[in-house]
Amino acid sequence: MRGAEAMLETDRHVPGPGAGRSASPLDRLVAAFILTVLAVGCFALWLGVPAGAMWLASKLTDSFGWHMPVTLALVIPGMLTLATGLAWVNRLYLRVTGGRIVVSRGNEVRRRGPLEPMLIATLALAFCALAAWFFLFAENPSLLVW
Repeated sequence: MRGAEAMLETDRHVPGPGAGRSASPLDRLVAAFILTVLAVGCFALWLGVPAGAMWLASKLTDSFGWHMPVTLALVIPGMLTLATGLAWVNRLYLRVTGGRIVVSRGNEVRRRGPLEPMLIATLALAFCALAAWFFLFAENPSLLVW
C-alpha cells in the first residue's frame, strides 16, 4: 500500500497552456477545425496514400512485375511522412485546447490527444470500405493480364 500512496503523491497536475481559463468560441472553432483536419488526415493515411502510391507507380513503370514493389517503396515513406504530420497536428490540438500535463515520478507527461482513437476508428472504417468494395462492387478479374 505504501507504493501506491507514494505513486499518488508523485502524480500531480500541472496546468497546460490553456488551463485555468474557459475556452473562447474562437478556441472551440479552431479545435473543431483541427479535429476535422485530423479526421481527413487519418482517412488519407489509410486510403489516400496507398491509392496515390498505386497511381504514381502506374505512371513510373509499365511492367506489371514492378508495379507492386514500386508501390510498396512509395507507400512506406508516404505513410511515415503523413503520420509525422498528423502527430504535429495532434500536438497543435493539445496546445489549442490546453492539454493536461501530469507529473509522474518526476517526469512531465502530456496526455494523449484524439489522434490514436481516430486512427483506430478510421482504420476500421477503411477495412469496412475495402470489404464493401470487394464483395459488392469488384468484378471478376479478367483472364488477360496486360
